[in-house]
Amino acid sequence: MQQQVLYWLSLNKHCTQCGTEFEITQEDMDFYDRVSPVFNDKKYQIDPPKNCPNCRFRRRLMFRNDRHFYNCKSDSSGKDIITFYSPDKPYKVFDRDEWWADTWNPLDYSRDVDFSRPFLEQFQELRLEVPRVCLIQSNTENSNYTNHALNMKNCYLVWGGGGCEDCYYSNYIVDSKDTVDSLSLYSCERCYEGIASERCYDCISFMNCNDCKFCIAVEDCLSCEYCIGCFGLHRKKYCLFNQEVGKDEWEKKRKELGSLNAEKIKLLNEKLKELKADLPHRASHIYGSQDCTGDNIYSSENCYNCYDIKGCEDCKYTGFTPTATDVYDSNFAAPIGLELSYFNNSTLGKHRLLFNFFVYYCNDVYYSMECHYSEHLFGCASMRHNEYCILNKQYSRDDYENMVSQIIDHMRETGEWSDYFAPKYAPICYNESNAQDYFPINKEQARTEKLWWHDEEEVKEEGEILKEVPRNIEETDDSICDKALSCTVTGKQFKILPQEFRFYKTMGLAIPTKHVHQRHIERLDKRNPRWFWNRECPKCDETMTTNYSPEEDVNVICEKCYLKESY
Repeated sequence: MQQQVLYWLSLNKHCTQCGTEFEITQEDMDFYDRVSPVFNDKKYQIDPPKNCPNCRFRRRLMFRNDRHFYNCKSDSSGKDIITFYSPDKPYKVFDRDEWWADTWNPLDYSRDVDFSRPFLEQFQELRLEVPRVCLIQSNTENSNYTNHALNMKNCYLVWGGGGCEDCYYSNYIVDSKDTVDSLSLYSCERCYEGIASERCYDCISFMNCNDCKFCIAVEDCLSCEYCIGCFGLHRKKYCLFNQEVGKDEWEKKRKELGSLNAEKIKLLNEKLKELKADLPHRASHIYGSQDCTGDNIYSSENCYNCYDIKGCEDCKYTGFTPTATDVYDSNFAAPIGLELSYFNNSTLGKHRLLFNFFVYYCNDVYYSMECHYSEHLFGCASMRHNEYCILNKQYSRDDYENMVSQIIDHMRETGEWSDYFAPKYAPICYNESNAQDYFPINKEQARTEKLWWHDEEEVKEEGEILKEVPRNIEETDDSICDKALSCTVTGKQFKILPQEFRFYKTMGLAIPTKHVHQRHIERLDKRNPRWFWNRECPKCDETMTTNYSPEEDVNVICEKCYLKESY
C-alpha cells in the first residue's frame, strides 16, 4: 500500500527548470515503458521527464535554426557556400554534395568510450570534429536558400517545408504552390499571409481556414468563397463582414479595394477583430479527428496537447508533424513520420528514435545528430548508411549491445540518461534558434541562463536605397528588384526578388514594407500560445481544453456547441 501511494505521488512533479508543477499520468508511464529499448535481453527504462512540457519544447527548439543564413567557405573545397552556421562557429562545414561524397568517411573520426567522463561530453567532442552539412535539404531544385526542406522546387527562404513549388518566405508549409509569407499550411495554392490552414486557393490574410477560395481577411471559415472580413462562416459565398451581399455587391466592394497594401489589409483585419469580439470562438481547431486536444490538428486520433499535426495517432506534446504514431515530445517530422519514438527534433524514421536531432530515415538510433539511412547507432554524428556504431566506431552486433548496456548504466550515474541534450550542446546561439520565436529573451537574459548569443551584423544590400515604397503595385515595375528597401519597423535592408514581384503583380498586392523576419514574427504573434488551459464552456458547462487563457476575455465554446451553433 505504501509503495502504491509513493508511486502515484511521483507522478506529480515540479519542473527543474521553471518550477511549474506538471502531471505524469499512468498513460505516460505506459508509454515510457513501451518505448524503452532492450539490449542484451534487458529493458533499459526511460524515466519520466524532469522538466515540464514547455521547457522540454524550448530545449528542443534551441537546436534548430530555420531562417538565419550566412555566407561561408566550405571546409572541404574552400568554395562559397550558404549555411545556417555563422562563420565564427568552431565547426567543419561542407557543401551538401561534398558532405554526401565518398571522399571522406565518418568512421575515420571514431573513438572509444571513456567511462571516467560524462558520455555526452565525449559526443560533443566528436561533433566538433566531424564534418557537418551546410543546409538540411533533401531533393531540392533551385531552392538554395531553404533549410529543413524536403522535395522543394523554385522556393526561397522556406523553412521547414515539404513538397512545395514556387513558395517564398514561409515556415512549415506542406504540399503547397505559389504561396508567400505563410505559416503552417497544408495543400494551399496562390495564397498570401496564410496561417494554420488547409486546402485554400487564392486567399489573402487568412487564418484557421479550410477549403476556402478567393477570400480576404477571413478567420475560422470553412468551405467559403468570395468573402471579405468574415469570421466563423461555413459554406458561405459573397459575404462582407459576415453578411451575404450577393455577387454584384461583393465585386463592387472588391473593385473599390483595388490593389491591396499593408494599410488596407490592416484596416480589414481591425474591422474583422471588432466583428468577432462577440462571436463564439471554437475552443480549438481540430478537424476530422477523434480524442485530440491541441490546435491545428487534422485527421488524427488520440493526440494530446499537440499542434500543427496531420495523420497522427497516439501522440503527445508533438508538433509540426504530418505523420506520427506513438510519439511523445517531438517536433518537425517530415511526411514519412515517426513511430514509437521520444524526444526528437527534426527527425524521421520507422521506430524507436530516442533523443536525436536531425536523424533521417533511421531506426533504433539514440543520442545522435545528423545521421541518415542508418540503424543501431548510439552517440553518433554525420553517419551515412551505417549500423552498430558508437561514437562513430564500428562494432559487431553483440559487442554493440554489450557496450550500449554499459553506456546506459554509466549515463544513469552521470544523470544523462532519459534527458535531451543540454542547452550547452546546442550547435547554434539562442537568438538564432527557433526557441527565440516561441520563448523570446534578450542578450542579458541569455547571459544569465549561460546561453550562447549571436551579435548580428547589419547587412547592406547592393543598389540604390528606395526611400519610400510605392503604395500600390500599379505604381511600380520590376526595376524595384534592383533597389534596396528598409524595413519600417527594424530598419533592416531587404530586396524584392523578380519572381516575388511577379507574384505581387498577379495577386494585386503592394510591395511589402517590412523585412522578412519581422513579417514572420508578426505572423507568430497572431496565433494563440503553445500551451493549453481547461475552461468551462458557457453553453453546456462542460470542461474543455483550449489555448485561450482563462484570463482572456473571449467567448470560447466547446467543439460540440460550436458546431451546433455554426451549422
